[in-house]
Amino acid sequence: MTVVHPEGGWSRPVALTVAAAFFLEQVDATILATALPAVARDLGVRPSDAGVALTAYLVTVAALIPVSGWLSDRYGGRRVFLVAVAGFVSASVLCGLSSSLAMLVAGRVVQGVAGAMMVPVGRFIVLSGTAKAELVRAVAYLTWPALAAPVIAPFLGGVITQYAGWQWIFFVNVPLGAVLLAVAWRVVPAVPPAGRRGLDVATFLLVMAGVVGLVIGLELVADPGRLAYAGALLAVAAVGLGWAVRRARRDPTPLLDLRSFARPTFRASNTGGVAYRIAVSSVPFLLPLLLQDGFGWTPVEAGLMVMWVFVGNFAIKPVTTPLLRALGFRGLIAASSAGLAVTMVACALVTPRTPVPVMAAVFLLSGVFRSVGFTGYNTLQFADVPAGQMNGASTLSSTVIQLANGLGVALAALCVRAVDAAAPPAGADGPLGYRVALVALAVLALCSTVALLRLPPGAAEHVRRPDRVRPADVGEKRGMSPLPGRNS
Repeated sequence: MTVVHPEGGWSRPVALTVAAAFFLEQVDATILATALPAVARDLGVRPSDAGVALTAYLVTVAALIPVSGWLSDRYGGRRVFLVAVAGFVSASVLCGLSSSLAMLVAGRVVQGVAGAMMVPVGRFIVLSGTAKAELVRAVAYLTWPALAAPVIAPFLGGVITQYAGWQWIFFVNVPLGAVLLAVAWRVVPAVPPAGRRGLDVATFLLVMAGVVGLVIGLELVADPGRLAYAGALLAVAAVGLGWAVRRARRDPTPLLDLRSFARPTFRASNTGGVAYRIAVSSVPFLLPLLLQDGFGWTPVEAGLMVMWVFVGNFAIKPVTTPLLRALGFRGLIAASSAGLAVTMVACALVTPRTPVPVMAAVFLLSGVFRSVGFTGYNTLQFADVPAGQMNGASTLSSTVIQLANGLGVALAALCVRAVDAAAPPAGADGPLGYRVALVALAVLALCSTVALLRLPPGAAEHVRRPDRVRPADVGEKRGMSPLPGRNS
């Protein structure tokens, strides 16, 4: 039995199911952060080098997301989503059985293949049945996993690592994934495929080369012995992504549908918003390592402290929508970006002697600003995208978001390695690299507001104030199909 979207509306059970899948995927993307020191010890590598297990997953997701829209069109969103969940669970077993860093990275790549299918396809399944007036509510369901998972994950990872072993970080996905698969089988709507267009293999390979080259190239920049490889990879990234964009502009049915970039709200969310997401995604990577490697805390102690970011995320949630409707997208997101930057600098200033309540307050405020900015950007980007372009916009946005996540970890690791290589040995306050990385990425968070402030003050007014929906939106709501084609 399946649930079909009500006409012109949306299904809460479907949204909750997709959100649960997002939560599982997001937890897995970041849960290794707290376990990295233990993984490094078991596998005989440095903690910063073990970070490749994080970036391998994020890079794979970002590289393969573009093909998810094509798969959804060709085989149907429900089928692709269910196969992705099953593949994700199977790959988790492979990761848990790893006995070397190479095996773990290989397992994470397989996980990334499945995760690349879950994220944009699940989002599209929900948004395809959502009218503009209901967009804030629908996006709220899809936003909480991205907010909660990276913050809960360090604590879960710390508890599991300390009391069961890091391998169980992956084994626990098996029962959770089985339950999710059973629920998704019942509630995710069965919708016929939208078309049988061929796959643009050349563009797909160019995007893969560009994404992989960019993230891995940044990973290698800090190593003087591998600068030549880093330069070559970054050059491949520039050529690959530039060529892919050129092909997408000329192809009538492109793998990456760039038409949404013509809309200022989508463009601002996926240009300046990238800088914001890079800064945000670096925090769950840096803070657990700072507390463990720098302060000598246990994984559980570090995870509990980082949980205060999660408390901030959810404490502000009930008033996020009223704030958004009162202040508008520009004002609220700009304020959250500034607040995030300030709290990241404050995180860089904490020491082992900082009182625990003060440290917890700083982390909580960081979570507050993080939550507000995430909700604002995730809603703004789809505010003016018509139904016929939603699949392409969701695929493109998911690619950008996952690339930003990968870049956040890669840039943070780059800063840590570069500073620690040039700085004197760590003193009583721990390695300097984590602090410099937090400050550098705080500056990036501030820079994210440039594109946002170029929007007119009334941008996305019809979403911010649904009681003032434009006639065009009403017509679009009535004409919205359950699964629009790429060029409908």
